[in-house]
Amino acid sequence: MKAVLTSILGSILATLAVAQPLQFTASSGGDPTVQPLHRQVLGNGWGRRTSDDSTSAKRSHLVYIITEGFQFGTLDLQSGTFVPIGPGLPPDVGGGLVHGPGRSLLSLAFSGKLDAIDPTTGITRVVGATGLGDCSTPASACGLHSANIIGSLDGSIYATDFANNLYSVNPVTGAAKLIGPTGMPALTFAPFSTNADGTVNVYSESMFNAHGKLYANFATATVDFATGTVKPIIPGALYEINPETGHAKWLAPTDTNITATVNVNDVIYGFDIVLGQVVTINLTNGLTTPVTDIDSAAGGVGGATPVRPSPADH
Repeated sequence: MKAVLTSILGSILATLAVAQPLQFTASSGGDPTVQPLHRQVLGNGWGRRTSDDSTSAKRSHLVYIITEGFQFGTLDLQSGTFVPIGPGLPPDVGGGLVHGPGRSLLSLAFSGKLDAIDPTTGITRVVGATGLGDCSTPASACGLHSANIIGSLDGSIYATDFANNLYSVNPVTGAAKLIGPTGMPALTFAPFSTNADGTVNVYSESMFNAHGKLYANFATATVDFATGTVKPIIPGALYEINPETGHAKWLAPTDTNITATVNVNDVIYGFDIVLGQVVTINLTNGLTTPVTDIDSAAGGVGGATPVRPSPADH
């Protein structure tokens, strides 16, 4: 794939901005000859540990994010302001974002490797191979066991593949160990593949924690870039995942266009790529409430984690 959608603004039927070819410099760690297959229109598929218990820490609404334009930085959930950090990310980084050992942040690369990001410099390094499949370039043999998304609960790191099996991930070596099938719908197409009618296949999925439990959202859709039409195929839904067995329980329908989710101060925030907004998500009924517009410099958000971790992240 030669291009990627970097931002979508407006209403549900807003015009989708046709992406320009991504450009990387040597300092970004990106290879300009290899463009990613897995930068979906609808998200991931479509820090520092602290003992500071001050009021300001508890009220912080800053989160670290990775964007669909391969940039790392912070975003204020109340104002939508984005501040980039570092030179840019490698083209395969981005299946979610969680806190790792020490100061590091972790993301599941679409190549199947576990990446660590320094929150101060934005520099990325490879922790190790997870053992999950590669779906990072057009030449990749994408399959049901390709690397999908990453999440965390109580200090443990989890990942899924395209079949939506749940794995535990060793944050030191990167190795993934199968826990079991979630029962969530499998991803049966290569993200950003084209249909006979010219529409493009996309999906959104993310994992997040709340109240000591592990949750996920999932949806698939097709996008017509000529008309700006997004057509849900598997409408968005919320799931509660049992981290011991992998089994997921369907909870409620939700916004199909949520590309990433994050728990801050026990409030669940999502990033709606079609509306270009930060929203809150009600875990009981799946309804979303707009909070603020997202800085256009950020565009689509592919992963987020609190600058100051919530208790469930410790």
